[in-house]
Amino acid sequence: MPGEPRGVVQVAVAVPLRRVFDYRCEKAPAAGARVRVPFGRGGRGGRAMLGVVVSNNPAQGGHRLKPISEALDDANLFGARLLELLVWAARYYHHPLGEVLQTALPAALRKGQALADPDRQWWVRALPGGQSGAAPALGRAPAQRRLYEELRGGGWVRQAALRERCPGHRDALRRLQEKGLVEIALRPAHPLPPPGAAPNGESAPTLNAQQRAAVEAISGQDGGFASFLLHGVTGSGKTEVYLEAAKRCIAGGGQVLILVPEIALTPQLVARVQARLGGGVSVLHSGLPAEQRYRAWWSAREGRAAAVLGTRSAVFTPLKSPGLMIVDEEHDISYKQQDGFRYHARDLAIKRASLENIPVVLGSATPSMETRHNTGEGRHRRLVLEHRIGAARLPRIALVDLKKHRATDGISTPLLRAIGRRLERGEQSILFLNRRGFAPTVQCGQCGWQAACRRCDARLTCHRHRDEEQFQCHHCGRAEAARLVCADCGARLLLIGAGTQRLDGYLRKKFPEARISRLDRDRVASQAKLERELNAIRTGETDIIIGTQLIAKGHDFSRVTLVGVVNSDQGLYSIDFRAPEYLFQQLVQVSGRAGRAAAPGEVLVQTAHPGHPTLQTLHRHDFERFARHCMAERRAANCPPFSHLALWRAESTDPAAAVQFLRRVAAAGRRMAGRFPPVQIMDAVVSPMEKRAGRYRAQLLVKSAARGPLHRLLDEWIAAIENHPRSRRARWSIDIDPMEMF
Repeated sequence: MPGEPRGVVQVAVAVPLRRVFDYRCEKAPAAGARVRVPFGRGGRGGRAMLGVVVSNNPAQGGHRLKPISEALDDANLFGARLLELLVWAARYYHHPLGEVLQTALPAALRKGQALADPDRQWWVRALPGGQSGAAPALGRAPAQRRLYEELRGGGWVRQAALRERCPGHRDALRRLQEKGLVEIALRPAHPLPPPGAAPNGESAPTLNAQQRAAVEAISGQDGGFASFLLHGVTGSGKTEVYLEAAKRCIAGGGQVLILVPEIALTPQLVARVQARLGGGVSVLHSGLPAEQRYRAWWSAREGRAAAVLGTRSAVFTPLKSPGLMIVDEEHDISYKQQDGFRYHARDLAIKRASLENIPVVLGSATPSMETRHNTGEGRHRRLVLEHRIGAARLPRIALVDLKKHRATDGISTPLLRAIGRRLERGEQSILFLNRRGFAPTVQCGQCGWQAACRRCDARLTCHRHRDEEQFQCHHCGRAEAARLVCADCGARLLLIGAGTQRLDGYLRKKFPEARISRLDRDRVASQAKLERELNAIRTGETDIIIGTQLIAKGHDFSRVTLVGVVNSDQGLYSIDFRAPEYLFQQLVQVSGRAGRAAAPGEVLVQTAHPGHPTLQTLHRHDFERFARHCMAERRAANCPPFSHLALWRAESTDPAAAVQFLRRVAAAGRRMAGRFPPVQIMDAVVSPMEKRAGRYRAQLLVKSAARGPLHRLLDEWIAAIENHPRSRRARWSIDIDPMEMF
């Protein structure tokens, strides 16, 4: 029939709609290729947008479709298995597919730039034969003459560099090329060493029996899928197991993807991996410039990178020959994206490994309750590292009862004495406190007034800068000059509690000769400064280290023999059912910084609740007992891993709009839920912190004993809400397997 399209493709566009769009084309681009399409209403068919082809179908007929404006790629950018993962992830997390696919692309490709090798760029040089008499012949073409003079005698020049030196050079360059006066060619820009090139001379340590057994198990899969939990105490050499398994994978022609938490990706770790795995290790994290991220993405896709070391989003890196995936500190909450596309990188790494039919290793000293449960169900094979390597032993952990030992500026007498003993012996101490600033609470001792943020339901923290106070909100970032008199009664305000600044000032008075380093986001604003501070610690130029979670994990300080946990009680009585687990994991990690060499380590945990089960099991290094207690509580409360959760979130500048919207959402869901019996829909409530950054927030929890019915209900439920005209009255999202309930 005349007018019917020859072919139809389905295109995912980065818009907040959970659907794909049909377009006609003369020749269908490959699935996974980018296209430019007219989208929406308006002149000439709508505005031009970038999309990704997700499927090719025969001509549909019977309806009129807009044509694709331009095909930008000849082939699948992602690879078949990665594209399959992304489509699966959009469906599982109920997020618009177009936005998911955009997440997996480098910034340059999201902007529509051509797919090109970043390590081969256009270079220009003046041809030797044109040097005699050429310049006079350009007398009537001043732009060409200037450009030619710029190039003469300079050898090859990057064409991109000419943009700054000779603005508007393109036309002049073309004409010089036509006259045979210049040569333009693609040449290497930043050549990478070949995959598997010789290491930098660092020899691998001899593995102990348990490490060797773990490597043999991981490497003995013959290319098939298997999921391992490498459960090893802090300092047991999990990283050496990763590196040896990675070396074997690379030697067999495979590529390795190593995921680490944001906080653990330090230059020290990068250097260690590069030294052991040789050339072609690409690094990917959000702090890199866009050009470097693209180069790493390209190297992995083309197979030039033998290994990719990255944080959460690196799970979407295309690999030409995937052979092994590793997720270090698999329990870490930073693997969960907390806004936008709310995926969990650990779970996607497991799913991707199954699609690629390769092994995946999850490593932790304190596995998440979900991973522990799945191991018990046979989904992961447990590999154990029970002891620290070499002569190192686990530190002794003691609880300091703050009801018996009053703290001054956050430090109790037993902890103060322990620091003094380390200074006498030339050893290092770490003081861990996950609170920045000087004092977390500012309160009037006469009328009870507290300094609070006007944009959030949160107290302001007092920060001290050069003996001047400032009030800051750690949730929205608002700051204001501090007045230390009560706004209600005029009495002087009290600065209650201790932050890292207060500890710093107090210890400098107590130990004036000590070299003290404070590591928090106020003091260490850049990666370069953090690395300088860490190098000073490793070389013994620092005696006392005060820090937040920046020092809690991933560091190997051989001179540290004391860790003091200043305030361990913040997570003991939280309304979040996961808070005890997070607290235990954090305390184990920071305790693990002590005694990693021959000298014995000691950990002093200050607490007002020394009898709490979480702290008692920590004191005994008894993760299994803690886990059993935690799992029993969750089973009784029907919490994960014994149920599956979805959390609707909504927010608005109108104080009532968010919770009212979610009440309508709950009513719509309950009308459908009868067909999905295991699913429970709770009541819509305001969030524990209702107001944040000037917006009022609410949430609606959905719980199910089975995953399938929950997702089938959500498919229908979200579609109904998305198409309802009232859905725009509040900003809303859905969080599958939420890790934070705030």
